[in-house]
Amino acid sequence: MRNFRTAAVASATALTVIAGGTAIASAEEAATTDSKDRQVIFAGKQEGDKSFGEVISDGTKGSADQKGSSHYFDDAKEPFFPTDAFGKKTNAEEVPQWARYWIDGSIVAGIGALVGLIIAGANYAFYNGWLQHPLSK
Repeated sequence: MRNFRTAAVASATALTVIAGGTAIASAEEAATTDSKDRQVIFAGKQEGDKSFGEVISDGTKGSADQKGSSHYFDDAKEPFFPTDAFGKKTNAEEVPQWARYWIDGSIVAGIGALVGLIIAGANYAFYNGWLQHPLSK
């Protein structure tokens, strides 16, 4: 079990280093481009956006008052056009806050699924004897 935990920590660390380097490189790139061609993925808070705490408190208050979950974001009825986020020329100001949260959450969930798949595959290989620890005989 110790080796499994070590492998999980090593996988998570490697993905963090990869994602951290990508975020730094994209931040430098975003600073040099004009405002009409800004990256939408992990763009951060835009002008007029609610803070994360406000998003959660307004949404849970709306759900508790039986008004539905559409109270999380002020721009919940604003349409989302994928070309604003993924086209040749992206524009983060045109993408509603709810869509940016959805895109970022999907990316984080995808990375988590990939890490889980790697860990599960390694665990399966060790269990079936396809891989062995170098110190075992």
